Amino acid sequence: MKKVIILLFLLLGTTSLSYSQELKTLVSGKWFVDSMKIGNEKFEFSEGKNWLELSPDGRYQVVMSNKEENGTWKLITEAKELEFDNESFEENLKIEKISETMLLVSARNKETIYTMWLKK
Repeated sequence: MKKVIILLFLLLGTTSLSYSQELKTLVSGKWFVDSMKIGNEKFEFSEGKNWLELSPDGRYQVVMSNKEENGTWKLITEAKELEFDNESFEENLKIEKISETMLLVSARNKETIYTMWLKK
């Protein structure tokens, strides 16, 4: 019985680690901002001019409206959130949907909800 429990914990740990690595690989890369919703207002962006690059080593670079920001990021797998080392948002970016070509994230700043659609 002890062996079965130990084997179960090892299996769950491996599965969790594999999912975490798979999600981090999926999130990593250069994402172009397609559109953003701030409160009830939606904004469309010119293709290729605004982007977010998430390096697998934990560094990021974001360019929005010709302003550049660099720093570090980490993935909080259990919550499906991206945490950045800046104070732009009160909360982390919540991953709402993700695929190989599309990323939808949301965040809150005070009482305003931000939603951002990105694509590779």
